Amino acid sequence: MYNYTIERDGIKVIREYTYKFRLYPDNEQQVLLSKHFGCIRWVYNHFLDLRTKHYLDSKEKQLKKKSLNYFDDAKSLTEIKHQSETEWLSECNSQSLQHALKHLDGAFNRFFKKLGKYPRFKKRNSKQSFRVPQFVKVEDGRLFFPKFKEGIKIDQHRTIEGKIQNATILKNQAGQYFACIGVQREIETKPKTDKMVGIDLGIKTFAVCSDGTVYPNIKPFRSLEQRMRLRNKELSRTQKGSAGREKARRKLARLHLKIANKRNDHLHKTSSKIVDENQVIVLESLNVKGMMANRKLSKSIWDCSWSEFVRQIEYKSEWYGRTVVRVDRFFPSSKTCNHCGCINENLTLEDREWTCCCGVRHDRDLNAARVILRQGQNLLNVATVGTTEIADCLGVRPDVKVRQPIGSETHPSLAGG
Repeated sequence: MYNYTIERDGIKVIREYTYKFRLYPDNEQQVLLSKHFGCIRWVYNHFLDLRTKHYLDSKEKQLKKKSLNYFDDAKSLTEIKHQSETEWLSECNSQSLQHALKHLDGAFNRFFKKLGKYPRFKKRNSKQSFRVPQFVKVEDGRLFFPKFKEGIKIDQHRTIEGKIQNATILKNQAGQYFACIGVQREIETKPKTDKMVGIDLGIKTFAVCSDGTVYPNIKPFRSLEQRMRLRNKELSRTQKGSAGREKARRKLARLHLKIANKRNDHLHKTSSKIVDENQVIVLESLNVKGMMANRKLSKSIWDCSWSEFVRQIEYKSEWYGRTVVRVDRFFPSSKTCNHCGCINENLTLEDREWTCCCGVRHDRDLNAARVILRQGQNLLNVATVGTTEIADCLGVRPDVKVRQPIGSETHPSLAGG
């Protein structure tokens, strides 16, 4: 959600922004954090089981109230905390327990709206987290919130701008602690530019731009796949419940974390560079889920993480006043000549270069990026100027997405239609 404050010169947008910092709790704080993780997990699982049983009972007994809501759960939580068997819940921040119920209620709402699967029970060995909704502050290199009056040592590698709203404390499977601090701050829009770019995503090269820029595929998982196999073998040879198994599991988790960090670093640097340099960005609407059904390419496609890359471009474009155009997935960008518009129906995946009937020889990916850019220009003309006829516009469908920043106007290069 965004909060907007209108100014004379334009639109000033106050956005929700999150900082992520590494935490270094001492032994006593680690024990208290473990209690928080356990209490939150118990509350979530207990009320998930309670809601499920209530629904089955109401269906069998034909009760009027089919399901419970947040207020029912919150009332029950107050009664449970006063029972002698569960008095240990008072060791945890009460607002964090209430937020676990809100989290559960949100999961059910998404399920009822068919936006997600049925909520699942939280596991002890997976990532642990809890939310602190209020009374969070960072001072003198320490993070303070209820139940932690002495503060936890925090690696604050940059200044926090804006008013702190909340914090999420998490522990990953590698045993590392982090704090995600949510603030509300103003993000200045980037200066406008006349540059437009079309992007063709691929496996051999991660992204090829219409201006000739090529971003390589670093293959974060493939580059460490052999080491991953060795770590999995070490884990499979250990005895369940032993200290050696826990040690092997931590090694494997740290390797997974290294792969994820390499991928995220590459995606953020690439997406930020593209958003900084271009005013209009044209992308393909890829059916990644359908492409993952290909057994020979699924691992390579997963390793590229195209969906996350597109998501980063879209939200950064909204932040900095850029426009994103999504071209339809069925548009034949690779087969279409960017010079004459002819379509090569005989083009296969193995053909990295091809010659059109007009005599122009194309690099497959660069040609696709330029065709995507031209298609995006045509679609943007229709969306902003109102043109009814589209010249050389193949494969136009009514579900094409054009995402423009708030207060945006027609791009100068497209003002003439």
